[in-house]
Amino acid sequence: MKFSNLYIGTLSGTSADSIDAALFELGKKINLVGSASKKIPENLKSEITKLSNTQKNLNDYPTKSLIKLDESFALETANLINKLLTKLNINKNLVHAIGSHGQTIQHFPRIDKPYSLQIGNPRIISKVTGIKTVGNFRKANIEHGGIGAPLTPAFHKEIFFSKKLNRVIINIGGITNITRLIPGKKIIGWDSGPGNCMIDQCVKEFSSNKMQFDDKGRIAKKGNANALIKEIDKVLSMSYFQENLPKSQSTINFNFNKLSKSNLNKYSFADWAAAMTEITALSIVKDVDRFCNVDKVEIYFCGGGSKNDYLIKRIESLLDENYTIKKIKNMGLDPMLVEACTFAWLGKKRIEKKKINLVNSTGAKPCLLGEIY
Repeated sequence: MKFSNLYIGTLSGTSADSIDAALFELGKKINLVGSASKKIPENLKSEITKLSNTQKNLNDYPTKSLIKLDESFALETANLINKLLTKLNINKNLVHAIGSHGQTIQHFPRIDKPYSLQIGNPRIISKVTGIKTVGNFRKANIEHGGIGAPLTPAFHKEIFFSKKLNRVIINIGGITNITRLIPGKKIIGWDSGPGNCMIDQCVKEFSSNKMQFDDKGRIAKKGNANALIKEIDKVLSMSYFQENLPKSQSTINFNFNKLSKSNLNKYSFADWAAAMTEITALSIVKDVDRFCNVDKVEIYFCGGGSKNDYLIKRIESLLDENYTIKKIKNMGLDPMLVEACTFAWLGKKRIEKKKINLVNSTGAKPCLLGEIY
């Protein structure tokens, strides 16, 4: 079979549960050649969690453990890519480039010297795979006056925009980001707030790390979120939810342990899971109503949270009949691979020296995104 325009996209979301790598043919249409996923080893995962929860500036003052983690994570990513190519029987020389996002450790867009820090050294990935690698996408956005995230709206626009239909793409990872694709209005994207992060933290706490997430929302479904209305209101009264766009968030600001500290055992596991799910659902619905309120809107979900049936049902029940939930699969992309495809596409744009315009989503001037290794 002959392929052209082959690019690999790879990332690990803010949930830090697994690394995804996918090979795409990026022509007039997007064709998925194949994908592979790998659970992040527990020792790396605990190190990621530890470093993600520090307020120290690791960008200017990298610690030994950060440098080691950066290398280990790059090796995990490179090995996954090599495995994928072997599985698909594709010669590495046919692949133009890898677009690698890496794993976000810190994202501080609003400090005096803003930065967004990802691990998964692209230089190492390039060396181990023998393929040109584009990385450090968020860095360029910040250097050009942006807040570094979300980067997906540029891709969503190219792939999902319709001149006739009002569409909203909601990517639920650790954090949720939303892209508004409404003809006649500016195309904008932003982080609405928590996605899976507080639900995952709750599940880990109650299961002593034996479980990592609420599969399909089965635990939350049994709970009563109303029992914890004070806690829900406490999170949703954060000033972030009132801010204007552009805006972007980090999981460090949504801490389940801090929220539940004084009364963890006062409520059941299921009640807490239901409350954390409700926070995500309400924050998404509030922003959709605030920024996407036009006639007849199609909503498409992607990312890990799109597999949480209970969460999606809660969002659906909170939205009025103006909104219809549709499947992203029907537009030709697996909801779990939209982000991997984004970084393959961004890698291609960088190789082609094409500037990315995210001025309405991040505030950055149109610029070349990423560094080539």
